[in-house]
Amino acid sequence: MKFKKINDTYIIRLEKEEKLMQSIKNFCLKNNVRCGYFTGIGSCDEAELGAYLLKAKKYNFEYFKQPLEIANLTGNITTLNGNIHVHCHATLSDINMEAIAGHLKEAVISATCEIFLVKLDEEVSRKYDEDIGLNLMDP
Repeated sequence: MKFKKINDTYIIRLEKEEKLMQSIKNFCLKNNVRCGYFTGIGSCDEAELGAYLLKAKKYNFEYFKQPLEIANLTGNITTLNGNIHVHCHATLSDINMEAIAGHLKEAVISATCEIFLVKLDEEVSRKYDEDIGLNLMDP
């Protein structure tokens, strides 16, 4: 990973074979980012995406092991029980330019991933919601 800071914005480049979600979380830990948002583009060759099933109160995850373009990466950084929590959704496209999208559990970078991450000065925590079954932002 390489990065540059401009004011409260970090320009981050992930390298081949880095785990995307783990890299963002580690970056936030090292740079004291406890609240913020990010967007990115790039490519990966492994990804696990999920869709939330409200009635079952669980995610349905699917694993993809194939070349994929990261057409859009959007996420936020909050805290959960005092720890950094990274929440991200991704739109990926395969070699036929067909899109798959969902909650990103993890992805392994194939060539690169370019991310703009904005750090916010406030802290937003998450709180479990019994009705929904998720840890929701509690602004």
